[in-house]
Amino acid sequence: MKKCSYLFVMAAVGLMALAASFTACEKEIYSEYPVYERLFFSADSIDWKGEIRPVHSFSPGQKVYVGIAIQSDGAYITRATQTWTLHGGGTEPLRSEVKTVVAPVGREPVWSFSAPLEEGEYSVTFKEKYSFSAQQPNGTIFGESAKLNSKFRVRN
Repeated sequence: MKKCSYLFVMAAVGLMALAASFTACEKEIYSEYPVYERLFFSADSIDWKGEIRPVHSFSPGQKVYVGIAIQSDGAYITRATQTWTLHGGGTEPLRSEVKTVVAPVGREPVWSFSAPLEEGEYSVTFKEKYSFSAQQPNGTIFGESAKLNSKFRVRN
């Protein structure tokens, strides 16, 4: 009888330890938005490993590269839909492009276009919509960034 009681107690202790490991409080996993620095312009293709030289003035028709450095990568983002828009003096955009990036965590947004042919001041806006694989603290699995904006000039 003693052996049977001992085995029963050991089995009960083992089951309680197993149950405790399953019910132990674990930290909740939530998705995180990326944190971006300023939107900048460059006349060179953007090499994130090299030195970035921001430019604010371009010649008509010159290739313009736009980039946004990441301050914090974000987490659990499965897809980002980026909207890049080039604005001139009018109300209608001069150019707009929507890009979908799969697995964007840690990847800096980049866009390129040809500078307008007319001299003047122009701006580029950027906005991103996210699909997350883990929920936000409020329970949602979708999100949207703030709109980033920066200006540049075209001169002869």
